[in-house]
Amino acid sequence: MTKLLKDSGLELSQLAVEELDRLAAYQGESKKSIAKAIGMGRPTVSAKLNGHKRITLDEFISMAQAINVNPVDVLAKALADRGVRDEHDNR
Repeated sequence: MTKLLKDSGLELSQLAVEELDRLAAYQGESKKSIAKAIGMGRPTVSAKLNGHKRITLDEFISMAQAINVNPVDVLAKALADRGVRDEHDNR
């Protein structure tokens, strides 16, 4: 059971970061502009948004705020996407 919860959390985290990256691109925000806004190096921001490095909750919130989106909305979209994927997988 613990493994299932842990895996679900990792999947949600990945979906949330993917959604944040998608929103940034949609709004025309570069990783360089996000990095400057939050005081982090561009390579680090890129690695975190591409899933190559872990992202902390504080970093996630800062990045969301840097592109003027509500982090709760990003998480809600990720949860909804996960629900759709789960539904599709159960068919």
